[in-house]
Amino acid sequence: MAVMNTRSLLPVLVLALSAACTGTIEDPIGRGPSGPGGPGNPGNPGNPGNPGNPGNPGNPGNPGNPGNPGNPGNPGTPPDPNAAGLMPVRRLNNREYNNTVRDLLGVQTKPADAFPLDVEDGFLFHRAGQVASLDAGRLQEAAEAIAPTANATTLAPCTAGATGTVEETCVRKFISTFGLKAYRRPPLTDEVTRLVTLFQTGRTTLMLDYAGGIRLLVEAMLQAPPFIYRWELGPSAATLEGTVARLGGYEIASRLSYFIWRSMPDQALFDAAAGNQLGTDVQIDAQARRMIADPKARDTVGAFVSEWLSLDQVANRPKDPAIYPQFNDALKAAMTAETQAFVGNVVFDGDSKLDTLLTANFSFVNQPLAALYGVTGVTSMTSQQKMLDPTQRAGILPQSGFLTITGATDGSNPVKRGRKVYERFQCGTLPPPPNNVPPPKPASAGGTTRERFEEHDQNACAQACHNIMDPRGFGFEHYDGIGAFRTIDNGKPVNSASAFDIDGVKKSFADAIELSNILAQSAEVRGCFVMQLARFALLRADTTADQASLNAAYAAFTTGGNSVKELLVGIAKSRTFRYRALAVGEVQP
Repeated sequence: MAVMNTRSLLPVLVLALSAACTGTIEDPIGRGPSGPGGPGNPGNPGNPGNPGNPGNPGNPGNPGNPGNPGNPGNPGTPPDPNAAGLMPVRRLNNREYNNTVRDLLGVQTKPADAFPLDVEDGFLFHRAGQVASLDAGRLQEAAEAIAPTANATTLAPCTAGATGTVEETCVRKFISTFGLKAYRRPPLTDEVTRLVTLFQTGRTTLMLDYAGGIRLLVEAMLQAPPFIYRWELGPSAATLEGTVARLGGYEIASRLSYFIWRSMPDQALFDAAAGNQLGTDVQIDAQARRMIADPKARDTVGAFVSEWLSLDQVANRPKDPAIYPQFNDALKAAMTAETQAFVGNVVFDGDSKLDTLLTANFSFVNQPLAALYGVTGVTSMTSQQKMLDPTQRAGILPQSGFLTITGATDGSNPVKRGRKVYERFQCGTLPPPPNNVPPPKPASAGGTTRERFEEHDQNACAQACHNIMDPRGFGFEHYDGIGAFRTIDNGKPVNSASAFDIDGVKKSFADAIELSNILAQSAEVRGCFVMQLARFALLRADTTADQASLNAAYAAFTTGGNSVKELLVGIAKSRTFRYRALAVGEVQP
């Protein structure tokens, strides 16, 4: 078989595969609500981007003033039921890329793990930003590594030794079938023509055999904008309904699959898109429930919780080895595995309720984690479901992963822990910190962590933020920097009792267990959870145009007993998920 040297054909690849792609690249509103209230002003959307070469995704728009989308359970002014938010053109993020090449070509190597991090300042969930030169290089390298592994015989069967029109017929069939999956829509006529030309150029210029030519097409398609970017409409006119555009079948298929699976559509979704079977509530409901039953949905919900609470940072969180010698790779892996197993069990094997995620007194531990928790009888490195002491552990917050992420290198940290509760569960936004806030005293100064932080909070310059964060964070003072339970801190008894504002009233609690129960019963927390999962689904912040959809999703969530599964379905059926606003300056072909 001839060895490909496709870099010599790079200009041909770019020319052959550039396809028109319209849309908006910007995030329409800054992140960070500050509790129930009125929505913020949406920003000015950017000019519709033309990805063309993946290195130039378009001009980003100016973000609007951070606003407060409001509690979906209490919308206040009736929102516009016909409105929908913008649908920015997004590049596949790292998880989506890995999952897509896995489902498209069976690639299990997770090539996107070598890509730059897909984390943006100011947005909680992972999404790929604009393509820089480093990104373009990594995308090319990944395509070059994947293409030689493609089984050309399986992907593009053809009569042995076929030439001329017979071979071209095989190539066109491959482009049609594989292109549908890679582009998540049928390839356009000019795309087919250019790809056929590219195949022929590979055969004549590089002297590739038939299989090599097919692999050349695979390599090229993996670098094409329709593969790299999430925009399945193609360069055709949107279907307008009033001031918004209704998404077509292939757009809905991809939106569903990248929300629930973080991967490409399966054949059932492609068939439904081709048959115009993704246009009604009933049809979307049936597909969403089918997809939720697939194991890939379990991975996605685990990823959502991990990103929502920043639990994917456990492995990189520094801890003082003199204080926490047991904080090694095995324990870090056990912490991550615990959360994934716990979330999967509650959402997919249990009652699926947010309440249970916050209050269940069982979890999944192996030997290192059992030792940290004081659970006896666990000697295996394989996780086992165990009931935990209900006075020490209840739900996801007193688990070691959350406590490690929010702990200090040498102990607890009520600021970090309280901030996570306020921002991630109450969707609050803190004011910018002043520049002159002194740090709390170190443990060597004496006193418990709480006593030192309470003294620190008396500084006038610290009160604006710390009077919000610290009262919530004090509830976790029974846990050290990696989540071990304690009753003594720096030689003195721990005090974890506190009070905080939620649902418009101040509520008191004795410890993290009571705090978790308050959160589990809160309408404010339920509303925030709806917004967080919607942001994960849409990969953008919410705006006023999303309010009716958030309200509908909230209703589905609460009517379904606060079921995460019902919320997934409710978001998938919402108007802002199935429609989009037109970008300012968008020109319809």
